[in-house]
Amino acid sequence: MTISPSLLEKLGPIVGDRGLLTGEDVAARSCDPFLHLPPGSPVIVRPASTEELSRVLALCHASGQRVVTHGGCTGVVGGAMAGPADIVISLERMNRVLEVDPIGMTMTVEAGVPVEVAQNAAAEHGLFYPIDLGSKGTATIGGTIATNAGGNRVIRWGMTRQNVSGLEAVLADGTVVSQLNRFLKNNTGYDLKQLFIGSEGTLGIVTKAVLKLVAAPTTQKVAFVSVPGFAAVLDLLVRARRMPQLSAFEAMWQDYYALVANHDPSRRPVSPDQPFYVLIEAMGYDEAEDDRVFTTFLEEAFEAGLIADAVSAQSAKQAADLWRVRESSEILVREMGPFVSFDISVDVRRADAFVEAVRAALKERFGAFRSVAFGHLGDSNLHIGVHIGADTREREHEIEACVYGTLRAFGGALTAEHGVGTAKRAFLPDFVTPGAFGTMRTIRQALDPVGLLNREVLFR
Repeated sequence: MTISPSLLEKLGPIVGDRGLLTGEDVAARSCDPFLHLPPGSPVIVRPASTEELSRVLALCHASGQRVVTHGGCTGVVGGAMAGPADIVISLERMNRVLEVDPIGMTMTVEAGVPVEVAQNAAAEHGLFYPIDLGSKGTATIGGTIATNAGGNRVIRWGMTRQNVSGLEAVLADGTVVSQLNRFLKNNTGYDLKQLFIGSEGTLGIVTKAVLKLVAAPTTQKVAFVSVPGFAAVLDLLVRARRMPQLSAFEAMWQDYYALVANHDPSRRPVSPDQPFYVLIEAMGYDEAEDDRVFTTFLEEAFEAGLIADAVSAQSAKQAADLWRVRESSEILVREMGPFVSFDISVDVRRADAFVEAVRAALKERFGAFRSVAFGHLGDSNLHIGVHIGADTREREHEIEACVYGTLRAFGGALTAEHGVGTAKRAFLPDFVTPGAFGTMRTIRQALDPVGLLNREVLFR
């Protein structure tokens, strides 16, 4: 299958000269945030409005033309990968903040708006969009909706799904589905936005969204602590959850923290001599009360023997510096690359047992290996990185089979926040029941019977 030249000729007048990229303008881009993987497609179409996108998809549908959607291309599961027979549709020109409603506490944006831009627009009105990602400067609202992204503060404000009030999307045949709901209560028929959130672009392309905002917190308390054992980590989590202000509980195993701390002294707030490390954040609205609650929490944890050592931020800069310890992906890429990354959910009570079981399985299968474990433990989400040598990439599927086989035995979830994409689709049937899997296919076929949207994502 090849892209019809006549189709490209028809698309040009719809999106204009700025809306059609070919040649080096395509090859210079990447579908992966850590590797340079150019789009395999010969063309990128960049509509500037919902109307343009609708006309583009209607033409593609009439021609049987497959499309792959691009947001910020920060995903790590191959969802942005395209082939020579695919047209890439990028929403980067649909990047306007349309309205901020400080009374209703909502924001209406186009899908190509970066998360950080939305956060800054909310902040101008004393409001806060709580979805927070390391890639927020590049990741787009549409992309985070498509993957139901989580990030650092899910324990307090939930996933993207909990922070979207309404949306607009265009189906494979160009039909515009608009439910830009702004109301907290609205039971008028099916809540169609839930179909598109987390569907990874397989049911339609999100073009606009109404985001839920909250009052911007005025306080931020951050502590970085070392912990003598996993039982103490769980006890610490239980105590932390008693704070209404708790916004993040980020855990790091010793292998992760030692790697970061030993390669960047500025990210070594405590000695790397304990098995676990936790970053705890609380955000609130009363300086005196929030400080009292947070200080009391730390003191009581010390007295209970749950904390070996701790550093508490005394300024916004120190808080940011402590977060840099947790957000050290560039160090992992530099010091462990190539590596295979995993984004899974597992019963928090068994998280350390799972990590140990993964290490044992990797040792049995590959002998020598390197791994790191860390993640949003407060919401059961772990990230694991695995390196087995120079042939890590060539043996990626073997590594995945090893880790996911262990995960299935622990009753975990294949993906917590990154999605399935093309990289994990072979394992999807192992983690959903046949009935659920069949229903997913039925919904996809109902909205895109020919399979033109992100055809290789989720299903084979």
